[in-house]
Amino acid sequence: MIAKLIKGHGFRGAAEYDLQPGKSVLLETNMAGKTPRVLASEFGVIRALRPNLSKAVCHLSLSIHPDESLTDGQWREAAHAWMEGMGFVNNQYIISRHTDAPHPHIHILVNRVTLDGQVVSDAHDYKRQEPIMRQLEQQLGLRMVPNSQEVGRAALTKGEVELCARTGERSTRMRLQQAVDVALGRGCSVETLEQRLALVGVEIRLNVASTGFVSGISFSLDGVAFKGSKLGKGYTWNSLQQRGLFYEQDRRSPQQEFGNGHEHGRSEFGGFGQQIEASPRSGRGFHAPGQAGYFEQTGELTRQESDRDDHFAQGIDSRHQPRERQREVVRSRSQGISR
Repeated sequence: MIAKLIKGHGFRGAAEYDLQPGKSVLLETNMAGKTPRVLASEFGVIRALRPNLSKAVCHLSLSIHPDESLTDGQWREAAHAWMEGMGFVNNQYIISRHTDAPHPHIHILVNRVTLDGQVVSDAHDYKRQEPIMRQLEQQLGLRMVPNSQEVGRAALTKGEVELCARTGERSTRMRLQQAVDVALGRGCSVETLEQRLALVGVEIRLNVASTGFVSGISFSLDGVAFKGSKLGKGYTWNSLQQRGLFYEQDRRSPQQEFGNGHEHGRSEFGGFGQQIEASPRSGRGFHAPGQAGYFEQTGELTRQESDRDDHFAQGIDSRHQPRERQREVVRSRSQGISR
């Protein structure tokens, strides 16, 4: 069971959304009104007891997996368990069940101002409702859903909160988060996830490299796409796999991947992407193509290469010989003076 809690300013918009004709069923209320307009007026009378409270509206949706179902009595039981657990024991409320979505869900519209003028605290309310959901899942025999902290959902933006408070509608990102959570459950294959999400109009796309390696995933709904990371840390490709998503990747061999069998990487000579060749002589180390001393892995130097090296060494010796003769003369003179 998943709970989505929104706090806002206006009761009428939320009431109109919850009580849409032909799309909702009123399950229970402790108020006298029957229409959104009259109900909003009743909410307003109690709200006036705390005129400085900016957000008196508390609007909640409780939803379960499309394959699950609850009776109206069980839905009322769940609604009261949530309200009591969150401290709404002396407040105006409306409980309604929507019938226009593939996943069963209800809405609870409740006044944060109590009938005697107190205010129900909203401190850490998102975290406080998590254990209530887990308890209801066990009590009603529903699928266990990971806590939002475990799932890693991205926090709601200010615009999303205001949209929900104003219209009662969830943002596309919120709908995608919930759809993925419900479809994934405790784990499934990518194919199964794709089929389940398609039932609610969600498409997925994998970022697959030519080697068959998957580096990312994105989701789209109603023409709006989000990368997994934009839904939250728990919706990235790696995190979804940790949550139970599995995918058989078609990996290519290293020869197919690199094409020539050479190792590609960083060297002190050529940087990234440079082909590195090993010297057949232990004393020569590693050299990059085009550098002095580079040679193929043939096992031995050619005679021409050997002669060239000898000539190079002789040149060095010839340049050092005059200097050595000068040093001998200086040493001889020094010894004569010392005598």
